[in-house]
Amino acid sequence: MQAKKMEDRISSLPDEILCYILSFLPTKKAVATSILSKRWKPLWRSVTTLDFDEANFRRTKGWHSRFVQSVHRVIHTPDFLQPIQKLRMSFVSRHSEVPSNVNVWVNAAVQRGGFEHVDICIYSLSPLNLSSIFSCKTLVVLKLEGLDLNTTVSSVDLPFLKVLHLQVLQLSQRRCLAQLLNGCPVLEDLKAKAIYFKKYKETGFEYKTLSKLVRADISGTSTDLFRMEVINNVDFLRIHEIYIRIPHDDQFTDMFHNLTHIELGYYDYNTNWIEVVEFLNYCPKLQVLVINQTPRFDYFQLNKAYLEDWQDPSYVPKCIQLHLKECYLNDYRGTDAEFQFAKYIMQNGIFLKKMTICSSSEMQQHGKPENIQKLSSCTRCSATCELSFK
Repeated sequence: MQAKKMEDRISSLPDEILCYILSFLPTKKAVATSILSKRWKPLWRSVTTLDFDEANFRRTKGWHSRFVQSVHRVIHTPDFLQPIQKLRMSFVSRHSEVPSNVNVWVNAAVQRGGFEHVDICIYSLSPLNLSSIFSCKTLVVLKLEGLDLNTTVSSVDLPFLKVLHLQVLQLSQRRCLAQLLNGCPVLEDLKAKAIYFKKYKETGFEYKTLSKLVRADISGTSTDLFRMEVINNVDFLRIHEIYIRIPHDDQFTDMFHNLTHIELGYYDYNTNWIEVVEFLNYCPKLQVLVINQTPRFDYFQLNKAYLEDWQDPSYVPKCIQLHLKECYLNDYRGTDAEFQFAKYIMQNGIFLKKMTICSSSEMQQHGKPENIQKLSSCTRCSATCELSFK
């Protein structure tokens, strides 16, 4: 009886609220609500979000065919009452018909108008043609993962796109990435991870500076192909395991003039601490510095001579002296270079409030390194600096 009353309360809500609730469900489940009652039967057709995930079909026999048929049926429903504002697709398939199906689905969704958000994660062996998305003038968010776009990035016009996330993408050539970014004049949030090209040696194309960009997350994408000038307006920057290429020219001294938060990531504990200090010269307003060191091999098998290479720089970057407030060293192993870098920051950070040392799992197993105790006794330029170990 109580369940019946609860059902009646929900059913009595306005259509707008019920459709809003359904928009958070996978489309398969949203459609399934049509069997609840006559009140619910037409509601899913007014939902402006479509979410297709093959994971919701895998437990059934012939799940791939059922998945394809389900998407076809929903996308081509003739009496859809609202434009599709958000489209999400996620699946992994080796089936040859996948590219043509996806092209049809995306084109059908775009043609309904009002397209604002696209999130496509498809790991397929065949290239996709998403040209209709790259010229969708209403698009605000675009997230692509696992796609082969060898033949599609030719003309890009995304005047309102603010969020662009690209992960594990195959592009035919470097100019495709330039064309894609140059077609997003108001971009604010960029993620570029593991982007690959069939052709690397190209000339005759340019990247435009993304003047509205405030956040960038880049990894596995060489900055020889992705120049730092493109993202020099950001206030948040995450870079992982790529070579930081910056022109050695006086005009680029304060390249990252808005940057207040940076996270630098390294694999296999190959952090070059001198290069870190040199890079900070280009970040005059930096307030938060995070160093992430991710092990892929046993630390104790690495060349310690390289890891312990350090000489105190003859200069102190402006940001360390005037703005740096927080510094985090993650996966700290206790090498001399790490110790000297932490000591250098504390001795020169006039406004430093937090120096946080997070020991690596290896160090936790073998006991905390001796120089962690030495850090506690190091001179701190800032009287309010709090040194903590985790």
